[in-house]
Amino acid sequence: MKTKSILTILTLLILAIALSACTGGSTVVASGWASVVADEDTAYFAYNNYVYAINLANGSERWRYPDAPDAAVTFYSTPALSPDGQLIVGGYNHTLYSLDPKTGALNWTYDESTGRYIDSPLITANGIFAPSTDNNLYAIGFNGLPLREPFATENELWATPGTDTQCECMFISSMDHRIYSVDATSGAQGWVTDDLGGAIVGTPALSEDRMLYIGTFANTMIALDADSGGELWHFDAQDWVWGGPAINGDALYFGDLSGAFYALDRQTGEMLWKVAPGTGSIVDTPLVVDDMVYFTVEEGLLVAVQADGSISWQETFEGNTYASPAAAGDLVLVTTSQPEALVVAFDANGAQKWIFSDAGE
Repeated sequence: MKTKSILTILTLLILAIALSACTGGSTVVASGWASVVADEDTAYFAYNNYVYAINLANGSERWRYPDAPDAAVTFYSTPALSPDGQLIVGGYNHTLYSLDPKTGALNWTYDESTGRYIDSPLITANGIFAPSTDNNLYAIGFNGLPLREPFATENELWATPGTDTQCECMFISSMDHRIYSVDATSGAQGWVTDDLGGAIVGTPALSEDRMLYIGTFANTMIALDADSGGELWHFDAQDWVWGGPAINGDALYFGDLSGAFYALDRQTGEMLWKVAPGTGSIVDTPLVVDDMVYFTVEEGLLVAVQADGSISWQETFEGNTYASPAAAGDLVLVTTSQPEALVVAFDANGAQKWIFSDAGE
């Protein structure tokens, strides 16, 4: 039963994409999945018709883009900050936006994609790499101009690519059941895995010893050799693995749609422990801060678990959530699909500090 709600959301999302491809998409609204990105004093979040900048000190609004809602413009993906001071966010209208993070002013747009932007772009010193549901990874310069032809896969791209600074590689998760290694400078393919058995919509996690980890809709967590793409081990979960995993030392953390949250020995794939604190699905990538692991559960639950599997605390909040928690200074931020509580801030002890609401829209 736990999987039903997330499957319904997935079905509706795919249907919305299909219908909007036929109708032009001007009335499709996507909301409730984006997480937050933060700098020293501001959190940035995209929901429905707006991108917001939120004061981390008290949760008040600094600015929003655009000033007035436009039915043709909705946002679905987590914003990303670039090294040259831009805020990049993908629109559900096939357009990538660059904003000034201080003021919300528009710098440029990129509209070459024919698909939606579901997750945030990967931003490196080489440029902006935006995955699209038209099966392509777009390579864009910091001036908004294309760097080269997009890299094409066999099915939709929903996830932010992983990155490897040692080889300037990117690891692309595709719904065609494969992971691709691509040179970030040239765009050339290094390797591609065999069919891994199920669609992949999470970001791969890379360890220092060059093991690459990814979950699939075939109920598996898989470890790959980052230099060849060869499979090292796989672990059978109880249900689909939606979000990417998180690494902390020799442990690998992830959740599945049954609501189970796992810790594995990342070298062997052996399960260290498992907890299931909620009644809904887990679709986020866990957040690790100072050996504390934070994850959200669909029905509006933030859980803090210690490295040995003991739950330190868990706190409820209003609204369902399908996004990863984010660290912002001493705060842990969670996002919801509820306008009355779009962003909720907790401290390290689970005390709620503030709520950002836009219930009037």
